Amino acid sequence: MQLLVLILTKTECMPQIVSAMVGEGLGDPTVINCEGALNVIDKSNVEPPPIFGSLRYILGQARKESKMMFAVLPDEKIEQAKKLIDKQVGGIKNPNTGIMFTLPISSVDGLSS
Repeated sequence: MQLLVLILTKTECMPQIVSAMVGEGLGDPTVINCEGALNVIDKSNVEPPPIFGSLRYILGQARKESKMMFAVLPDEKIEQAKKLIDKQVGGIKNPNTGIMFTLPISSVDGLSS
């Protein structure tokens, strides 16, 4: 089993991704709103550490909001899910789209078959 994590800045694609995943039998993913560190610092009155100037230069302006999706999937379904997501967003490697990664899961309880 693996945990597929998608952090999507192209948030308008999330409904299609979730619908396609459910339709393809790729589980019932969970989606939450999230925001990056630059955005959190920008919205506060906290003085950012010096490294944030460099990060802002490299990453650009803070994004308004992102969506994060989690899906617990069998190993053999991961590539199918990644291809589905890549297709729905028009290429995950495109700028300002998002990032996805997987983490191994050693134990899972509570999943329905």
